[in-house]
Formats: sequence, structure tokens, C-alpha cells
Amino acid sequence: ACCSRDALGVETSISVRIGSEDFTAKGLMILEKNWLEIYEPWERWSTGQGELPPLQVGSRVVPHTLVMKEGTTTPPLPLTESELISLMDKNKIGTDATIAQHITTILNREYAHKDGNQRFLPTPLGIALVEGYNSMGYQLNKPELRREMEHECNLVADRQKTKDDIIGPILTKMKDCFQRAAAEAQKLDEAVAKRFPPVGQGNNMSVMKASFSVCGVC
Repeated sequence: ACCSRDALGVETSISVRIGSEDFTAKGLMILEKNWLEIYEPWERWSTGQGELPPLQVGSRVVPHTLVMKEGTTTPPLPLTESELISLMDKNKIGTDATIAQHITTILNREYAHKDGNQRFLPTPLGIALVEGYNSMGYQLNKPELRREMEHECNLVADRQKTKDDIIGPILTKMKDCFQRAAAEAQKLDEAVAKRFPPVGQGNNMSVMKASFSVCGVC
């Protein structure tokens, strides 16, 4: 699949006004599947609305039926591994050689696990880390910071920048992130405490101060 050409398709988007209400629909025609022929069991390219009839701007259409259905919004399903890989590739996180290792690290550290349908579910530890870092103002669960680093590395690979050009700014950002996280570590403790019972719960025990010794062990 990595050696195949990109898939080619034509997407059509239509907006129709009926009375004072606007309705939209999208249609997709795949011209060449290429790499999708190999990945088709795991990856599909579809808008979910099929093909649309050819229309011109300003055309008048007569609806066959008007139906108002009652329903409720539902959250999206957890991601499968192929969906996660597609999103990582779309957001420029990792390379073909490192994406699999990133996913393995997440599972090994128990930030998430796979359910019976092979979909990723966050663990209490993973949720606590996201909530804790978000409360500090750093959305480390978002792709922006990693995407920027990957982009800078790609510029070095393309000889548009040198290693020395990017190391300083990247280290400065990571240092600021680390220092702020260290200074506001109690926010991470508070987030973890919401997901895990405290040590000694029920015995009137609590940690008053951590790392009070020189070595930080005893």
C-alpha cells in the first residue's frame, strides 16, 4: 500500500433551500482506488451519502418526500487502529516507521486499551493525564505541538533548515512546558485523585509532601 498511488475521486457538495431551511448533501465518485484496493478491508473512502445527480447552480428540484425523524445525538465510536493511524498521518504525527511504536507505547503505559472490537478505550490513567495537563493550559492530547516538531524535522530532511536552526526553539518550548508542568504538578495530582482512590483510604492517611528528601526516594 505504501508503494501504491493515491486514490482519485470526485466529491460533489450540494446545498438546497426549501422554504427558510437549508439542507446539504455530499456525494463521492471514486475514479481510481489504487492503495485502497489493498487497504479496503480496513480503510474506506466514503461520504456515506452515495452519488448525487448532476445539478447546476440555481437549479430547481422537487423533493419526493419530506420526513422529520426524531432522534438523539450519539458520541462517535472509539477509534480502531486503522482509524488512529489515518488520523496520525493526517495530522503529520509520526512516520511510517514510528507510528506503530507510538501506539505500542500508549498501550504499554496503559493510557488506553483495546476492547473486544479492537477499538481503543482510554483508561482512568489516560483520562487523568489529559485532564491534568489540560488544566495547566497545555493540551498535550492535541496534535499541534507534536505536529510542529515533526514539520520542523521534515524541513531539515528537505534541507530547508539545519539541525541547529530547529533544536533551540524546540528545546525552549519543551523546557517551558516541563517547567510549567513541574510548577503546577498539584493539578495533575488532583486529576489523578478523581480517578483513583488515595493511598490509605479509610485509614485517615494522606500524602502531605512528596520528594522531601535529597534523593527523592525515601
